[in-house]
Amino acid sequence: MSRRVLGLDLDDRSSRSFALWFGLLAPPLAWGAHLLMGDGIFELGCARAFTHKEILGLPLTTAAIIESALMAAVTILAGVLSYRAWRRLRRERDGTSLDRASAVAVMGMASAAFYLAIILFGILPSLLLHACETSL
Repeated sequence: MSRRVLGLDLDDRSSRSFALWFGLLAPPLAWGAHLLMGDGIFELGCARAFTHKEILGLPLTTAAIIESALMAAVTILAGVLSYRAWRRLRRERDGTSLDRASAVAVMGMASAAFYLAIILFGILPSLLLHACETSL
């Protein structure tokens, strides 16, 4: 029997499991959002029309670090949900749906680890480079 809360399927063996799908899809979507918003912060903030190099009262570097931290948190949450689903599924021992769900949970954990590393690596330019400088 499938457990549902707020319309979300919480049964890890289900092909519609929220934890499995979130764990698999949230990390690449968070990375994509990180790319768009991270570049957008500096494109918008460094535009000539901006007299103050800040967004919502925050310096550009701080806004970029907050954005990166939020996307990293989404990715970590996806990894945790995948790990918890995998641990619950590991206790069971029958059926093709179990093998499929376990594989998706493992792929979700790997996806979260991979994209988290990319997102964390994306924080480095905000920390090491000065905002709004022109190149040579």
